Amino acid sequence: MPHFRHRSTLPLIIVSLFFVIGALLFAYRTLPKRTTLPTGSNLSVIGVKLDQYRASVDLHKLQAAGVSFVYLRATQGKSYFDDDYERYRSQIQGTNLAFGSVLYFSDESSVRAQYKYFNKKTANNTGSLPILLEAAPGSDSNKLTFWNHMGQLAKLFLKDGKSVMVQGDIKYKKYFPAATKFMSTASQAPDKLQYSFWRYTNKGHIKNVKAMEYDVEMYAYNGTMGQYKQLYGDLTQ
Repeated sequence: MPHFRHRSTLPLIIVSLFFVIGALLFAYRTLPKRTTLPTGSNLSVIGVKLDQYRASVDLHKLQAAGVSFVYLRATQGKSYFDDDYERYRSQIQGTNLAFGSVLYFSDESSVRAQYKYFNKKTANNTGSLPILLEAAPGSDSNKLTFWNHMGQLAKLFLKDGKSVMVQGDIKYKKYFPAATKFMSTASQAPDKLQYSFWRYTNKGHIKNVKAMEYDVEMYAYNGTMGQYKQLYGDLTQ
């Protein structure tokens, strides 16, 4: 058994251990309460995705927490419509939040069918943000034909005068009309010249907002505050 030459050595070690343990417990208890922000970037205009799986979110509290915009899940394929899309869209009108609509593109339905279904269910009230096209769960997004078909869908919306954004790699840009915007899902802040928005986490947390405690899909506008205000409206910060 080791012997300590100074009587104060052992108590100091014990105190240090308690201090370290206390600091770890404090970090563990407080960190989840902080809103998840982009790292390695000065981006400060943030948004979240809402759908029926995250029901009853208080949009005023969301706004008070510094969120400036929301994307609402609308349709998937030619037959799925999110149960809470209309309710959230209506409630947003009483806030300063900008919103956009998400279409999950499926390779199991035709481009025209998904285009018509989305327009029917949203009644062309899709928000001030670009319509966001994402790959539907289960879709084979490794096939180039998938991106070619999604590009055809983007073209239809652009012809209607809508702004369109694709959640995907810029390498697929050749399959889309020139006016199409892109959203990055990379772990690091993307190139501002190539990506308009950044999905910086799908494991986020919004401080003091019930039902937004974990696994929140969060976005950042990949430009300046002035550019955001000019395109999409006021900030909540």
